[in-house]
Amino acid sequence: MKRITMEGQTVEEAVEKALARLHVPKEAVDIVVVQQEKRPFLGLFGGKEAIVEVTVSQPFHCVESFLKHVIEQMNVRVHLACQVEGERLVVLLSGPDVARIIGKHGQTLNALQLLAQGVLNRFTDRPLHVVIDAEGYRKRREETLVRLARNIAKKVMQTGQDISLEPMSAWERKVIHAALSDNEKVQTCSIGAEPHRHVVISLKR
Repeated sequence: MKRITMEGQTVEEAVEKALARLHVPKEAVDIVVVQQEKRPFLGLFGGKEAIVEVTVSQPFHCVESFLKHVIEQMNVRVHLACQVEGERLVVLLSGPDVARIIGKHGQTLNALQLLAQGVLNRFTDRPLHVVIDAEGYRKRREETLVRLARNIAKKVMQTGQDISLEPMSAWERKVIHAALSDNEKVQTCSIGAEPHRHVVISLKR
């Protein structure tokens, strides 16, 4: 967990400075007052600043706050709903402008998920994950990719030629690999560097 110690003329000021440094909402942290502020005697000497220790205890809340800020900056009409499922945060997006959040082949959605995962990793050492979906897009995309993988596998078996797919995200490549993992005649591998990494389907030798 991320933890910092901060000073301020008052406890409230120290807390606000800590939240600004961490870029997190107050609801996501635990606050321990290490030292209360003390006004100087006769305004001259003996004064002490407040000291607080602020710990991020709700990393998922930090992600939710980040996503709300991004959506607000994008100026899109999208509703965000979050639910915790064990070790992962599932974010469901809906609304009139949800297509803008998805982007072509889910590129914007994947980028947003990657950013959200980066935010989460900043505040925890635990293996937590963020999954962002938009009105069932990922399920539909998965079904499309499975059909694509099986159709391409048939072509490879008919022609004997390797076939390279278009560049895909890590999640999409994983779907392709899984869809053909039980096929006894073809094999899959990922080649290339991001963002051009793609799957190649070929006959088993």
